[in-house]
Amino acid sequence: MSTARLTERGTWLLVVCWFVAVDAVGLQLRGPLLSSLEAEFGASPALLGLVAPAGTVGFVVALLAMGSVAGRVDIARTMRFGVVAVAVCVAVLAFVPSFLVYLGVLVLRGVATGAFRALDRPLLSHLYPDARGRVFNLYDFAWAVGATLGPVLVVAALAVGSWRLAYGVLALGFVPVAVALWRLDFPELSGVERPLRLEDVRRVLGRTEVVGASVALFVSGGVEGGLFTWLPYYARTVLPPSTANLTLSVFVLGYIPGRLVYSRITERVGYLPLVITLSVGGAGVLAAVLTLTGTPLLVAVFLLGVLWSGVFPTLAAYAMSAVPSYGGPVNAVTTGAGYFGLAVFPPLMGLVLERSGVEAALSVLPVLAAATGLCLVATFLAVRRRGHAAPV
Repeated sequence: MSTARLTERGTWLLVVCWFVAVDAVGLQLRGPLLSSLEAEFGASPALLGLVAPAGTVGFVVALLAMGSVAGRVDIARTMRFGVVAVAVCVAVLAFVPSFLVYLGVLVLRGVATGAFRALDRPLLSHLYPDARGRVFNLYDFAWAVGATLGPVLVVAALAVGSWRLAYGVLALGFVPVAVALWRLDFPELSGVERPLRLEDVRRVLGRTEVVGASVALFVSGGVEGGLFTWLPYYARTVLPPSTANLTLSVFVLGYIPGRLVYSRITERVGYLPLVITLSVGGAGVLAAVLTLTGTPLLVAVFLLGVLWSGVFPTLAAYAMSAVPSYGGPVNAVTTGAGYFGLAVFPPLMGLVLERSGVEAALSVLPVLAAATGLCLVATFLAVRRRGHAAPV
């Protein structure tokens, strides 16, 4: 491969990872900000539980719509629109006058993010066809770096004077991506990415690998969504408030070494064996988290982050490797499944919290982690019985 080609691939990986990292900062502002939103707008725990679905519903709709036609859309126009619209929405969040307006802007921001994210992973899939597991773990490593900084940004903004400052700073983070997208030459996807036609839906999206990965990502998304939304809230019952807000950073900090390791071993160990091991181990650590306090709790949260960090990127690579010519639709379905779980379970946990307390709400998570592992074991056995089908 030529040096120019290697430079082009590396530049695109850097630009995409920058966007993902900054977007992750915004995602991880939401949990630590719940207490501030509750204090300023008087929202109940059940209403606070709507923050996660509000930030996800528009994202999933745009992801599915754009992903299904990834081989036909104008990739330059779509990705440029996405980054500019996200930056504008984030800036508006710094000035919202009410909780309902806050939720509405989160929906719009999700639409813009979904338009960008519908194309970034398929683009990398075609630029790195022989290393999807490695590149997707690096992609999500960048997400982890940004997500780790989210709660820290909240703490800094509150120390200065207002949670709104966090969104003002975040909006500036998208500027380098916007500048880069107006300077870069966009790779052409139409020759290697097939648009999904009606007659292809069952053959492509009905593959055992895609179905199994999607169901597992939905359930595992519930684990992440529950932790992202309610872990700081729960931690306030056993830790000082300032430390409780940082538990989410400790959790996502575990993603950083985890995804670096998995980017090196995923192709050698195998996608499903690795994720089955991680999900079963994560279920055990989650059960322990609910019994610990102080430093042992923080250690367990970090270990949980190390384990759970490999689930999403490895399953996304597994599904896309089964049908690489339909990267856009498969990325839309698998990512959408994960984010759907991210949206559905936190409000359900909010209802449990109102009726039975935060410990009862968090006790749902070890069950979801174990269910993820069982789903993947079933997928592994089904694929093994069927034999190795050729990629589509």
